[in-house]
Amino acid sequence: MKNKILLLILSLITLAQVNANAQAWSKESKVLSLGLGASNFYHLDNRYAPGLGNRGGYHTPYSGQFNLQMEFGVHPYVGLGFTTGFGGTGPLNYGYNGEINMPIGFLVNFHFYQLIDDKSSKNLHADKLDIYGGLSVGSGFALTFYNNEDLRVVPLAWGGMHAGIRWYFAPRVALNAEFGFGKSLANIGFSFKL
Repeated sequence: MKNKILLLILSLITLAQVNANAQAWSKESKVLSLGLGASNFYHLDNRYAPGLGNRGGYHTPYSGQFNLQMEFGVHPYVGLGFTTGFGGTGPLNYGYNGEINMPIGFLVNFHFYQLIDDKSSKNLHADKLDIYGGLSVGSGFALTFYNNEDLRVVPLAWGGMHAGIRWYFAPRVALNAEFGFGKSLANIGFSFKL
């Protein structure tokens, strides 16, 4: 029985590698990315907090994040998807004891390295490398902790540009890094072709 299970697992792995797309990105791509990093969200909160003052309705703490992102190919060079995760901060200054947050949003990425590879006569290793740029926008909420109140639920808003790179060291698994503003000040993790 153990040999049959082992044979089945090896067959599935081999089949997955044979069916892997020749390019790192295509119109048929479905990519799940998991990562750790830092983000920057606007707090839509107009109440006064000691030490923070009235910031015109918002303040923008940097937040450590665990990110989950899913992207679907809609064009040979364009992907649409969503992003979510959870994170938080520690004490930032007097009156603000930190937060736990959960953002959710949408993204669009342009995979320009695939376009460059398609137009070039040289081998640019586009089967292993995916370089892209994109935009993201979203909302969510944060549970914030202030000295003057036990707990406050604060809505979030964010948006910005990002640039990323995926290096496929296996046919369906890549190291991933993103940098930008909003959801990904810096984010490093793994991507998986589904």
